[in-house]
Amino acid sequence: MALILTAEQQELQATTRKLLADHSPGSRVRAFVDDSPDGVGGRDELWHQLSEKTGLTGLGLPEECGGTGSGNTELAVVLEEFGRALTPSPFFASVAWAGQALLVLDDEAANRELLPGIAAGTVLASFAPLSTDPAAASHPHAGRDGLTGTAPLVVDGLLADQIVVEALGGDGRTEYHLVDGAAAGLRRTALISTDRTRAIARLDFDRVASRRLACRDGDAARAAITDRAALALAAEQLGGLLRCIEMTVEYAKMRVQFGRLIGSFQAVKHRLADLHTAGELAVSLVRDACRAADEEPDAFPVAARAALAHCSRAYATIAREAIQLHGGIGFTWEHDAHLFYKRAHSSRQLLGGPEQHEAVVADRLAL
Repeated sequence: MALILTAEQQELQATTRKLLADHSPGSRVRAFVDDSPDGVGGRDELWHQLSEKTGLTGLGLPEECGGTGSGNTELAVVLEEFGRALTPSPFFASVAWAGQALLVLDDEAANRELLPGIAAGTVLASFAPLSTDPAAASHPHAGRDGLTGTAPLVVDGLLADQIVVEALGGDGRTEYHLVDGAAAGLRRTALISTDRTRAIARLDFDRVASRRLACRDGDAARAAITDRAALALAAEQLGGLLRCIEMTVEYAKMRVQFGRLIGSFQAVKHRLADLHTAGELAVSLVRDACRAADEEPDAFPVAARAALAHCSRAYATIAREAIQLHGGIGFTWEHDAHLFYKRAHSSRQLLGGPEQHEAVVADRLAL
């Protein structure tokens, strides 16, 4: 695959952008921000369009499990549009995180049972990762009487029908368990985060019954799952940062100060050029990670982590510059710049900060 999207991928991009513009406009995003996060973004009209009308929920999943059999590039293209529109949806958690995690594991029976529902959109899944904070009070751990502990940050954990839980076994190694969203002893609490466009929940497990998923090497699986989630998150960040650049350039072409368009000022030109450069590098890194995922799996871990590390830093910088270059209006609640700013900083930490992924790249390259 080249680093330029094919005609079919560009058509997928355009179709997804129109779909989100029609069914998840800014007014819907604002409603999600203003209302309780558990009231919007689940099985609504948008989800109906994604699953039953267009089949986008089957992207990145194999045909034998009900998916489209498409590659990682197609999934990334759609996630990019979700990030561009700040769309509140369980798509990222269910399809791009939990669905991909199941593919990494060795439980073929679970895949046959769960992936068709995820691909069809009839099952909403979520992934509960072990905290990256070494000071976390209580990781979920597996015992004879079930799972006990806390998953402090689970994307769309309040909506999920099925939850793939990353837990510690009795020997301290990583295990994977499947938990029903209605299981006894599971308490789900909606959290209010800085980024109100993404629903977050804390899950508390008190001797919760679970199904242990087959996995030959839990630590290796954890790294592989994070690699796939890193690409998905980087693609989503890419869409957001490109939209920030687009909004800022549009504003610079229309805002007049001292009788001139601000885009004609040399200082503004230099700042916009810097944003464009960071955006182009982000595009190249994400596209290369997609290529590696589909064609060169040995190179994929480094490519995915490098893409996430750069996009995490670039998105935060570009979102900040977008606010600055919009002037006074960029600081107001009515403008979308602050929504992108909050998404940039929250997604930067979702899988651990960029420093963590840069350390992984350095370790794998033996630097």
